[in-house]
Amino acid sequence: MKTKLLSKLLLSACLAAPMAMTAHAAEETYEMRVGNITSNDAQERSGQIFIDLVEKKSGGKIKGKLYSGGSLGSNDEVMRGLRLGSIQGNINPSGYLSQFVAQAGVLTLPWLFPGKNAEEQIENITNIMEGQAGDKIKELADERGFHVVSLFGLGPNQIYLREYDKSKSVMENLQDKRIRTIGGQEHTQTVNDWGARAIHMSLPEVYTSIQQGVLDGFDLPAAVTVRLKYHEQAPNVLLTNHIVLTQYIAVSKAWYDSLPDDLKKTVDEAGKETEALGTQEYVDEQNEALNLLASNDKFTVIELTDADRAALQKLNKEGVWAEVAKNPAKAEMLKLLEEDIKKLAK
Repeated sequence: MKTKLLSKLLLSACLAAPMAMTAHAAEETYEMRVGNITSNDAQERSGQIFIDLVEKKSGGKIKGKLYSGGSLGSNDEVMRGLRLGSIQGNINPSGYLSQFVAQAGVLTLPWLFPGKNAEEQIENITNIMEGQAGDKIKELADERGFHVVSLFGLGPNQIYLREYDKSKSVMENLQDKRIRTIGGQEHTQTVNDWGARAIHMSLPEVYTSIQQGVLDGFDLPAAVTVRLKYHEQAPNVLLTNHIVLTQYIAVSKAWYDSLPDDLKKTVDEAGKETEALGTQEYVDEQNEALNLLASNDKFTVIELTDADRAALQKLNKEGVWAEVAKNPAKAEMLKLLEEDIKKLAK
């Protein structure tokens, strides 16, 4: 009797084990930590929109959390973590992606994307990124360890200065100024072409650096500037709109590859849906910030004359644009992008 009873118990245990393993597999969840360097702005909201969509579409199998204000480290540190898989997601301007995917730097060439105002420029980028250049950038990013799920318009950059001499031209005011720029060779060279000195610095350090005179100014979209209150330390706004930023959302390729196929599809679909929602977030925020700057007497908004703009454009065409043309891989990307602009821009 004891032998038969033992046999039955062993058989029951063997039958129950696969069922327990199946139940465990069905309940398995995946962590998705997403790094964001800004806070209380459209970039933060777009990152949260992506996370919410992923959680909803995955039925809670992917649990996401947004870490804003650089709480996971600097942009460079987050990008390294993304490649390793220790951080699962990141939202940022494409200049940071270009440090690993050089061809993505073409997206930050000055005077590239068309549009008469911020709204048109932002919407144009989102449309243009549907083309062959956007597909190529995603393919190259995958090879470098970043799975890009979103590419959409963020907004035009302006130059903000601590001091501005109205008796001098725009070009004279820019000479030798130490200006913090977004990461990436094209951002850096754009400012250097004008005779200023581009400084690479983590965003949270900018406010204090301007306050202490370490920086003379910075290069950012109006919305980011106003939300972080950086304009309080650099109240002179040059409405250059020279670089119109492209936003990306990327997840770690190592993490993405570890997901079941249905969850990979979920992440991709959530990224795609975020593009339209994120675009509208940026349009609304940029317009609000620009109106605030223009209506407040504490800030001096300097409109560029046609001569000023032509002078800056000429220097960039002879500088950063010429450098891109010398690089075969970047030149090919620029060709694809210009074809997409002709087809897809409004």
